[in-house]
Amino acid sequence: MLVFFAMKGFSQEKYALISGKIISSNNSVGNVHIVNQNTKLGTVSNDNGEFEMIVSLNDILFFSSIEYEIKEIKITVNFLKYKKIVVELIPSVNELNEVFVEGLTGNLNYDIKKVQKDTLPKHSFFLKPGDLKKSLPPDLHGSKKAPYVGFFPPIPGSVSLPDAGYEAEQRLKREIARKKQFPSKIIKQFGLVYFTDKLHIPEEKIDHFLAYCEDRNIIAAFYKNNLLEVIQILREESKSYHEIKE
Repeated sequence: MLVFFAMKGFSQEKYALISGKIISSNNSVGNVHIVNQNTKLGTVSNDNGEFEMIVSLNDILFFSSIEYEIKEIKITVNFLKYKKIVVELIPSVNELNEVFVEGLTGNLNYDIKKVQKDTLPKHSFFLKPGDLKKSLPPDLHGSKKAPYVGFFPPIPGSVSLPDAGYEAEQRLKREIARKKQFPSKIIKQFGLVYFTDKLHIPEEKIDHFLAYCEDRNIIAAFYKNNLLEVIQILREESKSYHEIKE
């Protein structure tokens, strides 16, 4: 019955932010990639082996690193209750297959003599000392004049060079679009409850709060998938945001 009531209580909380530590032989393991197989969200452990991730019941966390064996952990009620997780990784041993080289005797002098000679033809040109004194033809564009780069009417079989001004305009449009989509994407990423219950930001003030955080480069950190940095910015800025409101 205790297990039943515990599961019932935690089932009301859809998401939870858990903190974890990754170790191996009692040593912290950094730069381990952690991916939630259900939400497809991921993060990386820091130099102390620590990480944070938003999870829900029955999520599968996938831990991978080049030097260690892959490990999967299922989120249970206890993980959601204590919001802590310690993961121990096992070092992986990579064994290479044996390589057998046929046709060699082991005697280098004898084996080198058996190597076939290069049958490719030699080049037919050569340079003379007098060629170094020859002057090059004049530059058709002049010493400082550069060719015009822009959009020309398309010519069959030709390639148009890109226009720097047009590319700058397109980059600006993409940046504006990313900023417009940022509030809806981060709310979808962390969930509305995280802002209203954890950070105590009213739903109608979330957009204003996110704009307040922009000077911390939160948008760039979010699109780089640096979720730990994003969470830290949200926590720190929410405190000063509430102080300003009061």
